[in-house]
Amino acid sequence: MGELNDDFDVVVVGAGVAGLCTAVSLAGRCKVAVFSSELGGGSTALAQGGIAVATGPHDSAAAHSADTLAAAAGLGDPEMAALVTGEATSALEMLTDLGARFDTSAPAREGGHSAARVVHARGDATGSEISMALLGAARQKGVRLVPGYELCELLTQGDRAVGALFRGLRAGDHLAVRASNVVLATGGYGRLWEATTSPPACNGVGLEVALRAGAQAADLEFVQFHPTGLAFGRDPRPLATEALRGAGARLRDAAGDYLHPDGGDLAPRDVVSASMARRMADLGVGHCYLDATALGRERLERGFPTFVSACRSAGVDPASSWAPVSPTAHYTMGGVLTSSSGCTTLEGLLAVGEVACSGLHGANRLASNSLLEGAVLGRRAARAILGAKGPVPPRERVEGFDELVAPSRGQARLGGGELRRAMQRWAGVFRDGDGLGHLARLLEGSSLLARAVVAAALRREESRGAHRRADFPEASSRWLVRQVVGLGPDGALVVGELGVGPMAGLLAPAPGPGPVPATAAP
Repeated sequence: MGELNDDFDVVVVGAGVAGLCTAVSLAGRCKVAVFSSELGGGSTALAQGGIAVATGPHDSAAAHSADTLAAAAGLGDPEMAALVTGEATSALEMLTDLGARFDTSAPAREGGHSAARVVHARGDATGSEISMALLGAARQKGVRLVPGYELCELLTQGDRAVGALFRGLRAGDHLAVRASNVVLATGGYGRLWEATTSPPACNGVGLEVALRAGAQAADLEFVQFHPTGLAFGRDPRPLATEALRGAGARLRDAAGDYLHPDGGDLAPRDVVSASMARRMADLGVGHCYLDATALGRERLERGFPTFVSACRSAGVDPASSWAPVSPTAHYTMGGVLTSSSGCTTLEGLLAVGEVACSGLHGANRLASNSLLEGAVLGRRAARAILGAKGPVPPRERVEGFDELVAPSRGQARLGGGELRRAMQRWAGVFRDGDGLGHLARLLEGSSLLARAVVAAALRREESRGAHRRADFPEASSRWLVRQVVGLGPDGALVVGELGVGPMAGLLAPAPGPGPVPATAAP
């Protein structure tokens, strides 16, 4: 096993907006390195949507916060929503100062927003613009960038993170790196599903490694399915940005009828994806259509070049033909449980971006809040590290757990492709107890993270936000709580509950059925 000669004050794992904002904010003040499987190859670079910032004369951070909480379906943290939307303008200014060129003259309106406040760059290439600017700034400021390495484990000493173990993707070598603080910015776990917009790097490794090291995770059952993943048979699926519908594109079913004749194409993503899934099931087909022909060729090519290119590569001309789309796993609200500064429940370990769960998104993320969250909380994590002048203290742990899933036994039953197909079938837009129970049984011995996601979904017996249970179609006041998952002393997955708020205490379990074993029969 190799070992990097240098020790670092901070090791950042992941080179998206959250990780690079952390690293750039630390540059020149401490010794920082960024490890990533591929520089510029994660979700940030693929993001077509913009960054939500309330700048108009008839808009405000308070209105943006209210929209964020409305989309979060009762589980959004009001303090986090106020904090992130309140720092949106300064985050945009920071990215601009670092070289990102935004078109602030014509903000777009996207689903769930009450105003046109989504700022884009190069049409639908906002993420690419931000990624290039941050990578350039990191190089200029002397951040050590180490591509070609994937996280394997956290190095721990007692209840403290002291570094990380990486595997070289080319040579297969292993590298142990010591650091006072480790910042996870590895993205979400969308690759657990067969149809996803998530690139290969978003395989959940950061979250699973954190769980194994003793950190706690929250809200794992909430997975946002974007309504307009382009059904061209590619993996990952190209995305048709929500701004297309904001500009006038319409959703149609396979029969050619408008999905929402009286409007509704710009409802929150969970609502639109659910209506699409119902219509597809009714018609017995695997997709709907996005009709962008009314926008005209010139407007499409000028404002949505990424969408146009994806369509043309599949032999579709979006100026004259409809593009097939279907709900596609896109963003995971769950992640490593953190404070408002990215501190996890493990000393010396922070998490930012999609791998983290700050409570901002609740049960469903508002469109274009992810790039914003990454920029804001990346900077806040850097401030926490600089203020600590050593290992960052952990956030308060959740206590009082019940066993949720017994430790796995035997060899993995589902490999990568089989696992993803099974998750797509039984843990998609609509779920039910029978299917989730069957899936949990299939997953015994498979991915720890997949088992945790399914177990949390099985336990939440209601429909809320991005979690839809066909057998429990209504939201329930009993479930106005966040599920927190960790590992018990014997390796079993265990669950506790948090109220809504950054420092909310543990809630006593309400009367009713107890935890459902992951091996329950279908």
